[in-house]
Amino acid sequence: MKLSIETRPADQREAALSLSGEIDYETAQELRTAVSSVLDGNIDTLVIDLAGVTFLDSTGIGTLVVAKRICHSMGVKLHIRRPNPFIARLFAVVGVSDILGVPIPPGTVSGRLPQPRERNVTQPA
Repeated sequence: MKLSIETRPADQREAALSLSGEIDYETAQELRTAVSSVLDGNIDTLVIDLAGVTFLDSTGIGTLVVAKRICHSMGVKLHIRRPNPFIARLFAVVGVSDILGVPIPPGTVSGRLPQPRERNVTQPA
């Protein structure tokens, strides 16, 4: 399955991209092009709706992270909306939930490494 991107203005200062299908190495360029086309200096907010995304690989995750950074540098707020539970967990495990503003699903172990435990070393007497 390929990627389908529906672009719709939500209002005068907001644009929305609704994605369906797969975001991977083959289709990530389509997403980059769609994001670039709406970042024309006339919006304050970009919403990317992932409700229809059935597959997301590391290239797709990287594309979303880069889109977030580009939006930030342009003063545009990027909101990722409606990832399915698997993709939301994937964001958490990879460690990009905070960057993308996607809540970590309950019971999901974050991709961040835990703080090291202090070792209780007993000195010989």
